[in-house]
Amino acid sequence: MNYQGLKLCSKYAFPPNSLSLCGPQKQSELSWYTKIGKVDRGVKEILTQFSTLYPYLCLIARENKIKDPFDSRVVEAYWLGNTLLHSIPISHFSNHIKETLGLKKRIKRAELEKTLQKLPLGALPHHAFHVMNIYIRTGHLGIPHTIETMDACLINWGKVVDVHPTFVIVNTQALIESRGKLHFQNGKRRKIQTYSRSFVVGDFISYHWGWACERLTAAKLRNLIFYTNRSFGLANIPSLQ
Repeated sequence: MNYQGLKLCSKYAFPPNSLSLCGPQKQSELSWYTKIGKVDRGVKEILTQFSTLYPYLCLIARENKIKDPFDSRVVEAYWLGNTLLHSIPISHFSNHIKETLGLKKRIKRAELEKTLQKLPLGALPHHAFHVMNIYIRTGHLGIPHTIETMDACLINWGKVVDVHPTFVIVNTQALIESRGKLHFQNGKRRKIQTYSRSFVVGDFISYHWGWACERLTAAKLRNLIFYTNRSFGLANIPSLQ
């Protein structure tokens, strides 16, 4: 069992689960695991019940011949992005979207075709691609995204400028729509909740649904920015919007 991968994954999965937006109805258990930083078979059992997250991890792991879907490299690939994403054949990603996630039964055919047409244009099985290019809320709620929910659902990043016992203040950016295109608007300051007291002013952190996930290394920050921008590009193709 990959303890580091499970611990990392729980930090990213906990925020939407706490709001009953995705994953099993085990909010108190996952919150407890995340708060104390404990990892055991219980947290693994919870994470395998995420109907969108876990199949993505399995796809990335399988195509890279990695046995454990919760290997840290796999978890990082899905949430932040890394080179593992480039090993997945288009046909396998297409089948994942249509069959494994069951989207051919959950979204209109025209919307599904627009999504599938993006695969040969550089789409990768990354969280940001799913959020910005598949028009249902990730998890079990089949309702359309709004800009606000997409903004909260994206893994965003920010620089810590103030630290408090239960939250930090970050300089960050917010998702907006302008002239029919999605992009980030800089100059946003946000209060981000956290269970961790290890963050300090100057840290770059990732956050999800208003909760801090982890301190980002320079490499992780570069990857998150790169793969998020890649997903923006695909979301903004005029003929496929």
